[in-house]
Amino acid sequence: MAKKLITGPRLIAGLIALVLLAAIFVATRTPAVEVETGVVTRGPLAVTVNDLAETRVRDLYLVAAPITGELLRVPLKPGARVIAGETVLARIQAAAPGPLDARTVAQIEANIRTLQAQSQAARAQIDEAQAALVLADRQLVRVTTLHQRGFATRAAFDEARAARDRAHAGVRSAIEAERAARESVRAARAGLITPDMAGKGRGVVDVRSPVSGYVMTVPQESERPVAAGTPLVAVGDPERMEMVTDLLSSDAVQVRPGAAVSIEDWGGERPLRGRVRLVEPYGFLKISALGVEEQRVNVVIDFTESRAAWARLGHGFRATVRIETWSAPDVMRVPTSALFRSGTDWQVFRVDADERARAATVRLGRMNDQWAQVVRGLTPGDRVILHPGDKVAEGVRVRARAAGQ
Repeated sequence: MAKKLITGPRLIAGLIALVLLAAIFVATRTPAVEVETGVVTRGPLAVTVNDLAETRVRDLYLVAAPITGELLRVPLKPGARVIAGETVLARIQAAAPGPLDARTVAQIEANIRTLQAQSQAARAQIDEAQAALVLADRQLVRVTTLHQRGFATRAAFDEARAARDRAHAGVRSAIEAERAARESVRAARAGLITPDMAGKGRGVVDVRSPVSGYVMTVPQESERPVAAGTPLVAVGDPERMEMVTDLLSSDAVQVRPGAAVSIEDWGGERPLRGRVRLVEPYGFLKISALGVEEQRVNVVIDFTESRAAWARLGHGFRATVRIETWSAPDVMRVPTSALFRSGTDWQVFRVDADERARAATVRLGRMNDQWAQVVRGLTPGDRVILHPGDKVAEGVRVRARAAGQ
């Protein structure tokens, strides 16, 4: 009976000790860190320069007003078909004269009177010249008679004939001077024409399309006064479309004509294929949205697919372009999300056979936004931790979530 009383407390104490030991073990045991893993693989790798681009008609003609006048309403709408040299894009009526104030009218009338006086003086000069001609003709007749009879020298005869010719020229000159004076009077009187007097007499100039294609935009549609050089209609052929993107000059130097281009986010079901045609040799300054000055270079891209693939694109549409600057068909690659810096080296956390994280220093080659080329430090099939957080360290046990590459 005494033995049973001693055994009971010992059994209870032992159970309590076991519970405490189990609690301490659970409290001190480090649980496995849940991570996302990827796999080192072999496959193709391409390095691209990415930026936004816009479509544009290759040869866009912005037709401008050839004269200053009143633009009649443009009947064409965007998308209308035009034929070179036939389709009338716009009609411009010559500008009407402006209204005159009293001072201008007085000045013009005084100028008219002055010119009329000059015209009358010109008519008097005609009479004077004609009288001189009559005298020269009579003198020539007399000298001719004397010369035939031997009483006048040959020199006197030649002088009389020259005087007659000068008199004829003087008459013609006086007549032309009188005609010019009359036209000057008429020109001066034109300065008194008012807008209501000139309304029906103004001419209309037809502006025709320089090329065949379609109307792209109509900057000036309503009837209004326009100055010479005002843009009226933009004409182009959407069958001849290209894309242009302005890259940073440091990126543009990596692009070569002929480089393959992937055109994405344009609204279609799949990316389009293109090819770089031109890297313009002239850079320009552009202010970014953050106010940073950037030196930019235009890169022109041609579509390499049929018109049917991109028929829904028009002038000024936007898309994302990925211009290939380097590619290889088979390289060892690791997801870029597994990489992190340790000093000047690149490292990854590799998952070993015991499901523990092991840091590995790697040497990389080319890199894009998804993959990095592995030159040394990993082998195909190695599992690496993607987006390693602060809980991941050397030797920490890990538990993989759904694997992603």
